[in-house]
Amino acid sequence: MVNNMAKPGCPTQCGNVTVYYPFGIGKDCYLDVAFEVLCNYTFDPPKLFCGLGDIEIYSISDSELRFANKIAYTCYNKSGVTEASDGWIQLWEGYRTFSQKNKLTVIGCDDFVLMNGNGSGVNFTSSCSGFCSKESDVSSEYCTGIGCCQTSIPKGLRYISPTFKSYANHSGVMSFNPCSFAFLAAEGTFHFGGLKDLSDRNFDVRTKPIVPIVVDWVVGDTLSCLEATACKGNSSCNEVDTGGYRCSCNIGYEGNPYLDPGCQGSFFSYNTKNNPLYVM
Repeated sequence: MVNNMAKPGCPTQCGNVTVYYPFGIGKDCYLDVAFEVLCNYTFDPPKLFCGLGDIEIYSISDSELRFANKIAYTCYNKSGVTEASDGWIQLWEGYRTFSQKNKLTVIGCDDFVLMNGNGSGVNFTSSCSGFCSKESDVSSEYCTGIGCCQTSIPKGLRYISPTFKSYANHSGVMSFNPCSFAFLAAEGTFHFGGLKDLSDRNFDVRTKPIVPIVVDWVVGDTLSCLEATACKGNSSCNEVDTGGYRCSCNIGYEGNPYLDPGCQGSFFSYNTKNNPLYVM
């Protein structure tokens, strides 16, 4: 097995997260500043954060990051709004976009949420509405607009900001739904809990650790493969339709396509009939 996940002398692990180059921990361990990550050893186990140190990273793959969420909310009493958090997110350094694997999710019975966003030439406004008038309306199995709404997002977003609208300040549903919530969530990670979610003022605290956001990463941001410099030996350049490119090992090779000497011959190669042959 070829083992060149990181530059020589650079850490490859932070707590439970494996760090692959072009990402890196420490000076000269990353491709450029967009790929700098920080390992915070004050936690047990240590936690990995983006280069700005404010967003925890859960995992890194050859095309994606999964990181900690931000959940926007607005809470009400008989006088109106009592507290709120906007939950906006700006992706750092401009080398990454929100994946379409995320869904805009809204929890609430008297709510209309606008999600504004931009990036890669995209200006985006979408909405999701949650309605219900009594507890018996709510199902704990489905997110179909009754207390819970989900919708897709477009390609290329780098900034999102939700705006809450309530039709009656929750006055008719206050007894079982005092707050509304909005967030992006990796598809399949959030499962609506019905009245438990609608009535829980601490829904955001309870839910945030289990609903990561997926981010697509690229090299070069606006560069094409004709301008690519990061792909090393025995690898190919693959352009991304929202801008930039990624490198991948050619068939029959393995390793890190961003590090010299590039990808190396793997244990298996293929003949012209695609039959596996051991490489000696």
